[in-house]
Amino acid sequence: MLDQIIARLTRMLQFDHTVYREIAQDDEATVQAAIIVLVVAIASAIGSGIAGRSLILFLYTLIIQVPLGWLIWAGLVYLVGTKLFTGQATFMAVLRVLGFTMAPSVLALLAVIPCLGWIAALVGGILSLVLGFFAIREIMELTTEKAALTIVIGWILRLLLGFFGV
Repeated sequence: MLDQIIARLTRMLQFDHTVYREIAQDDEATVQAAIIVLVVAIASAIGSGIAGRSLILFLYTLIIQVPLGWLIWAGLVYLVGTKLFTGQATFMAVLRVLGFTMAPSVLALLAVIPCLGWIAALVGGILSLVLGFFAIREIMELTTEKAALTIVIGWILRLLLGFFGV
């Protein structure tokens, strides 16, 4: 399983867009996506917990922010893409591909490095959004514009919900 995860992540980083349909259609990739999200949650929790010197922040990031954020972002992207732009995908397909696209967010671990860590975390987050755009465009069969709007609207809504602690 680990070999397949690494192979798929490598293909994503090489901008092989066929990998997204493969992930979307593979029910077993749900577990793989969850493993990626768990690794990102651990890295983010370590980065934010140590940088913020807070056990509560560590636990919040690990247990709530990253895993719940994945589910919420996937739900928002699914709703925007399918209802607003008539994209074609299931929620589980969106959940799987967005779980994989979160992999670059593992760079949040570097938040422990003063002055530079936040830049690595930002780069990881932006790369995740870019990969999310390609994934959604591919699996929902959306135009470039509609896929970009789907990701941006979903991301903005996710940020707004984040301000309310969700």
